[in-house]
Amino acid sequence: LCIVMADPKGSRQISTSSLSQEKGTVVIDIGRVYTKIGVAGEAAPRHIVRSVTILKPHSQKVDVWSVSEPEELYSVLCRFVQSLFLKYLVLNPKDYRVVVVESFICSESFRNTLAKVLYQHLYVTLAVFMPSHLLCLFTVGRQSAMVVDIGFKETTVLPVYEGIPVVVGWQSSSSAAEALQSSLKQLLLQNGKVKTISTGESKRFDSITVEGLDAIIEDILVRTCFVRPFGCDKDRTPLSVEYPLNKEYILTIDGHIRDHVTEVLFDGLNGNPLQNCILESLIKCPIDTRRQLAENIIVVGGCASLQGLKHRLKSEMDHLLVQNGFQALHTLTYKFHNPPIHENSVPWLGGSIFGSSDVAISERGLTREKYKELGALPDWTSRDPQRREQRKPVLGRKALPLTPAPVASSAET
Repeated sequence: LCIVMADPKGSRQISTSSLSQEKGTVVIDIGRVYTKIGVAGEAAPRHIVRSVTILKPHSQKVDVWSVSEPEELYSVLCRFVQSLFLKYLVLNPKDYRVVVVESFICSESFRNTLAKVLYQHLYVTLAVFMPSHLLCLFTVGRQSAMVVDIGFKETTVLPVYEGIPVVVGWQSSSSAAEALQSSLKQLLLQNGKVKTISTGESKRFDSITVEGLDAIIEDILVRTCFVRPFGCDKDRTPLSVEYPLNKEYILTIDGHIRDHVTEVLFDGLNGNPLQNCILESLIKCPIDTRRQLAENIIVVGGCASLQGLKHRLKSEMDHLLVQNGFQALHTLTYKFHNPPIHENSVPWLGGSIFGSSDVAISERGLTREKYKELGALPDWTSRDPQRREQRKPVLGRKALPLTPAPVASSAET
């Protein structure tokens, strides 16, 4: 979109654009398991890689989220983020601005270390740290929505009304992808059977050794498991499927395992169920915001793509509304959005849309010079840490006014 404005004096024309043509913007979403990276304005990330890096000299794989020591974390992030630019994108970070898609509850140590890597190690000219829940709204064209993020470690629910997070409605639960994979692994080790390709001999799954079992469990969950409908007859067992483990064995996955493993998200044995998290979050929101939030529910995350999840979640919520504690929400209409991209990449796509706007980047971004001046990365409550510190009253003293008192004129004196 290009707008041509005439100069008031008529001497020249000024061409402006809402999309930046001078510098590109790189969008980075460092998730617990996978990192999505690409260029703003594109419809999908260019690369999706695991959030791990290899440290020399022993070629040890290190998860970027498993490091807590500041110096070690800085070293790990330097190597990891540098590989994202040079190995995958093949771009010079000095020539690009960066949009970082971060969790709303990301630790201050991690985000400050990441900012230090971007500004001091890669010499990025400008960076923007944006909460993932806010960016999800860009993909569906809404200013108000209930964002449900089914992550790896936990599931989080955050209402966003008119572009502002309703923090009082924040909900979290350990019913997430890690609990699903753990349950699936346990069921397969107890009941799974494998068949030898060469001889056709059948044996128990726990009697063999398989390399990379965690990655296989993750793949089995995505490819073969689904969410059964609410109230479905438990005696009706789905068909069993065969999954090739390697060149030697084929794993037979029982139909009962395929639909039973996803019950972890709704039974409450591993934390607050999904349906409870959404309704408890909604009932904590102001009354005049509930209708818009209920009609705009966005479910994102890797497990959000499980077949039948949204239909089952809607049925569970309808069943829960007639019980005590949620009657006030019974008259609302609940609708779920279908994002234009895979559920795991929805926050990244929101960052891509946000990063393509030159005005938004300029207003929300923090330049390297400003970062050096502040010495820290502003959090989501303030863009200027120094100004926030000045507003804190001193204990035992009267707080000083933020603006100086007017000076009396000579006539008044």
